Amino acid sequence: MKKVIAAFMAFAMLLQLVSCSKESKYYSWSVPDEKYKHVLELYGGGKCAGTMVVATDEDIVYLYCEDGVEKDGVTRISQNTVFDIGSCSKVFTAVCILQLAEKGMLGINDTLDKYFPEYEAGRNITINNLLHMNSGIPDYLNNPETFWNISGTDEVNQKTSDILQDRITDGDILNAMYKVPLSFEPGSQYEYSNTNYRLLAFIIENVTGMKYCEYVKKNIFDKCGMKNTTSMVTGDLTYVPRDFEENVKYGFSDKDGYPLCPNNSRGDGGIHSNLTDMIAFDRALFTGKLLNQDCMKALLTEEYGYCCGLVKGKDSYSHTGSSISCSAYNKAIESEEFGHIYIIRLER
Repeated sequence: MKKVIAAFMAFAMLLQLVSCSKESKYYSWSVPDEKYKHVLELYGGGKCAGTMVVATDEDIVYLYCEDGVEKDGVTRISQNTVFDIGSCSKVFTAVCILQLAEKGMLGINDTLDKYFPEYEAGRNITINNLLHMNSGIPDYLNNPETFWNISGTDEVNQKTSDILQDRITDGDILNAMYKVPLSFEPGSQYEYSNTNYRLLAFIIENVTGMKYCEYVKKNIFDKCGMKNTTSMVTGDLTYVPRDFEENVKYGFSDKDGYPLCPNNSRGDGGIHSNLTDMIAFDRALFTGKLLNQDCMKALLTEEYGYCCGLVKGKDSYSHTGSSISCSAYNKAIESEEFGHIYIIRLER
C-alpha cells in the first residue's frame, strides 16, 4: 500500500508541474524500473477520455489522466476522479453473494423460490444460474420489450426513463418477472441479463436485513480501504459528462448528464469509484483477502465463458461497464512474474 501511495503522490506532483507549463499536454507517468519494460510495451502508453492505470500486485506501472478538470471546474482530472463503473459493479455483487455462502447464510444451489415464493419458474433457477448469466430470465433494462411486455420506441423510451429515474419499484420488477416466460431452460445457455444481478442484490438484502449499499460498504469497500467508492448514491460523481443531450431529452439523466437512479442501480450497476479504489479492490480480491479458496474458485469458474461478474479470457478475468455517460474496463491478467497485472480504464 505504501508503494501505491508513493506512486500516486509522484503522479500528483507530476500533474502539478505539468499544469505550470502552457505548452505541455502530457499527463502520464511510467515507473522507472527496467523489470517492467515488457509490461509497459504491452499495456502502457494508452490514452483514453478519462483515467487509466496499469498495475501489479506491488506497484503502479503506468498512469494516464485526460487533460481536463472535474465538475468543480478547478480540480484536475486524476486517479481520484470518481466515475460510474456501470456493469463492472457486478463482480462486487458476486463477491457479496459468495461471502454469504462462505458464512453459511445461503447456498449457491438454492433455488429462487426460496427467496421469491411467488415465482413458479424460480423452482428451477438457482443462485448459481444468476451468477453465471444462464437463468433464462430476460433483461429488464436492455430488453424492455420482452421483460415488460411493451412495444414501440415511445413505450421503450418511457419505460427506460422510468427505470433510470427510480419510478420503477422492486415490486414492479418482480411482478413483471413472475409473468414473463424464460428465454431458455435454466443452465442450458448463456445470455447476458441485468435482471440476474438485480435479483442477487434483492437476495443479499433478504438474507442480511441490510440495504445492498450498506452490506457492500461494510464487507468490501471498508475492508479494501475504498474511501471514495459508493453504491446507491447520487451527487458524488466528479467527472464531467459529454455528449449527453439525448439522455437529458429522454429523461435518462439529469440536466448535467449525471444518473438519477440510486435505488434501482444496485446489484447490476451503480457503483461509483476511481482508480485508487479500484486497484485496492482488485488486489484484495485476487490475492485472497475477500474470499476463501473455495469461494474464490467458485467466483472464477466459468460457464459458457462467464464466471461470476467476470468474463474468462485465456489468462485473464475482466468486465466492461457502461452507464448513462461513463464507460469502464477492469481486467486482471495472471502473471508468473508479477502475480497479477491489472488494467483499469474509467472514461466519460
